[in-house]
Amino acid sequence: MSALSQEFREIYSRSGLSTPYEDYMRRTALLSTLTYALSVVLLLILHTWLLPLRGLKLLMAIFIPSATIGLLTLLLSLYYPLYKRNQRRTQIDDSLLYALSYMAALSAGGLPIERIMERISEVEESEALRLIAGKFIADVRVFGFDVPTALRDVARRSPSELMEKLLEGVRNVVQTSGDLRGLLTYEVRRMLGRKREKLKRMMSTLVYLGELYVSLLVVAPILFILILTVLSVIGGNPLGIPPQIQLNLLVFVGIPTMAAGFTIVLDAIMGGEE
Repeated sequence: MSALSQEFREIYSRSGLSTPYEDYMRRTALLSTLTYALSVVLLLILHTWLLPLRGLKLLMAIFIPSATIGLLTLLLSLYYPLYKRNQRRTQIDDSLLYALSYMAALSAGGLPIERIMERISEVEESEALRLIAGKFIADVRVFGFDVPTALRDVARRSPSELMEKLLEGVRNVVQTSGDLRGLLTYEVRRMLGRKREKLKRMMSTLVYLGELYVSLLVVAPILFILILTVLSVIGGNPLGIPPQIQLNLLVFVGIPTMAAGFTIVLDAIMGGEE
């Protein structure tokens, strides 16, 4: 249980939520308890005045739905930090290449990492990257941390593994050679290579999905419609359902359902690759 609590604490620290962890947990417990109590009161009023029940049925009709609602509230509150962490990770991964290119250009001009992070906190469009850069500046200028310690702190709070490894690399360079320009230039080239490979994989996947889409949503429905039309003319009924009903199910249920499934798959692929 302690390992699970420690893992959730780490997820919360990477979610970017400003509320302290202990306060958030207290609010979560209070909210779920209040939701449960409110559900009990409302269901009691409902079953007493509108749907009169007595005995065990009344208890089951009140406490089981109330416990379910309270548990769902608790689970949603615990899931929210995980959702925020994943959202921030996606924002950082999508914007990191462009931010890294900007950092490499600034380092080529001789700027130290403090000034580079300050510029990132001012001009970067990604809110998640601005928060990380702002946290680094606050650690150095407000709390008095040295640069390696501040880099390690923000690396541990980064929801993105790519950003965490980058910050750890910057920390090692600051402590050793100081060649920040070389590191950032190398990381830009490496991320560009990874981006090309991702785009190639995405294009091959999209080509495959396009062929599958044409086969399942264009060719196959036409063949089925022709078959069902012929069966309706000759009076065949192989599935035990009239061909007219089968045709309506295909046109108004089957094709929209498959189209919606393709839309979800395509959105998942595009969202994961961008």
